[in-house]
Amino acid sequence: MNRKYSVLMMGVLIGISILMVSLTVMAQDNPTPTVTPESVVTTEPTAAVEQVVIAEVNGEPVYLAELKEVWVTMPENYKTQFPGGFKDLLEQWVRQVLLVQEAQKAGLADDPTVKKKIENLSRQIMIQELVNKEIIGKVTISDEEIEKEYSSNPTLYTDAEQVKARHIMVNTQEETDAILKELKDGKPFEQVAKEKSQSPDAQNGGEMGLIRKGDLDPEMEKVLFDLAPGNVSEALKTDYGIHIFLVEEHLQPRLKDLSEVKEEIRSKLLPKIQQEAFEKLIEDLKNKSEIVIMEENLPKEEVAPSVSPTASPETTTPSPQVNQ
Repeated sequence: MNRKYSVLMMGVLIGISILMVSLTVMAQDNPTPTVTPESVVTTEPTAAVEQVVIAEVNGEPVYLAELKEVWVTMPENYKTQFPGGFKDLLEQWVRQVLLVQEAQKAGLADDPTVKKKIENLSRQIMIQELVNKEIIGKVTISDEEIEKEYSSNPTLYTDAEQVKARHIMVNTQEETDAILKELKDGKPFEQVAKEKSQSPDAQNGGEMGLIRKGDLDPEMEKVLFDLAPGNVSEALKTDYGIHIFLVEEHLQPRLKDLSEVKEEIRSKLLPKIQQEAFEKLIEDLKNKSEIVIMEENLPKEEVAPSVSPTASPETTTPSPQVNQ
């Protein structure tokens, strides 16, 4: 937003935006809202509920059911904009009604530019609802598709080889020799690390956590992955100091069970399948429609300047995306 807008105007716009998009976001992010006792509005006929008026703005009623629907379907992260809860939402709603009323008094409802914007917005809403109905609401990923992806790309669903290790870091050979002697005499590695290591993780006993191949410098990595669990390494000099390692556990690569990655695969495949369904919908509509392009009326395309091989990477035109 341009800095010339006042803080007050920003607040009004943000509040109104939240009210306008909350239902749309709900439809996209939460197609089947979880029903809780708080979210149950009523089971009475709509006509009866709409008679409950909670405010009037210049004689225009604000209905309880209308605001409650907005509140119930609003994503939780949007509700943080209303620290006072439902009363804050009502206040923002009143502001919106006042602004709409003022816009109507100013004749903006009949302004051609405003009408065009409303028409464009209406078209976008209808398109989104059609996509929700014909694609998002219908496209699913079958278990067979998930199993095919899993069996075709096992490396994508395999835990890498890892070691769980600790280390001690010091700066001089004298310190190194003294530490190696303590360890040889049977003093616990973790205790020595806490007392002698000059690494920031000394307070945790030199714990390095789980390390995968490629996480560390090749020299360190070789020492760690060649060392048998329970063994202490020789001293290794690096640019950071002198290190002594203890490997506690060595985990071999493991193909995850299908049940562990099933939802991950579903989330990965869904956008692609939705996109394919979207493109098919467009093609089907084209095939049963009469479309005439008046080539002679199109503006002549300007020839783009040639791009040298060393220029910026080639750009591509993105295809329409289907929201999940």
